[in-house]
Amino acid sequence: MRSDYIPGNLPHRSEHIRRLGEILSPSLRFSRASNVFIYGKTGTGKTAVVKYVFKRFKEVADLERLPLQFSYINCRIAGTEYRVLAELCDSIGVRVPFTGLSKAEVFNRFRSSLKEKNMFLITCLDEIDVLVKNYGDNLLYELTRINEGFEAGGLNLVGVSNDLHFKELLDPRVLSSLSEEELVFHPYTALELVDILMERAA
Repeated sequence: MRSDYIPGNLPHRSEHIRRLGEILSPSLRFSRASNVFIYGKTGTGKTAVVKYVFKRFKEVADLERLPLQFSYINCRIAGTEYRVLAELCDSIGVRVPFTGLSKAEVFNRFRSSLKEKNMFLITCLDEIDVLVKNYGDNLLYELTRINEGFEAGGLNLVGVSNDLHFKELLDPRVLSSLSEEELVFHPYTALELVDILMERAA
């Protein structure tokens, strides 16, 4: 089974799916949803739940022709703040070179395009703790305040971390904005893991 496999059903995570969907639901009414911070140990279904909810929301957004986009960025794979910003740009159709621009220029291109397009972008920053440990939380600070001055549309963040103590690394201003809502994923029990394996093997 591939590590990026997302089943059509996620056993024992229905409450997390319901709660995340509830938090993000204002976006389907073209209203700004709350930012969400999700944390739990590796292998607890965090990424699968986020991708599952994003997929379902995108189906509705496409059907209703809503100006709503979703993106998933693994911060460990992206590696640098520049690449995270470049992927954010790419998710709304803005192309930036692999290198050569300042981070400030890429950020400004992203913000101005997001505002100009009058759209909502809901982005998952997975393994967000890796980015902060390597570069600090300045980029997060800017992203959590990117909507200031927007009359409509904007950015919503879903931050995901495997580090249960990650919040201790954040400036209180960043933490208050990023974790407007929180979801905690506890480890699966042995019986739950059996159910999951049976579901995947079916």
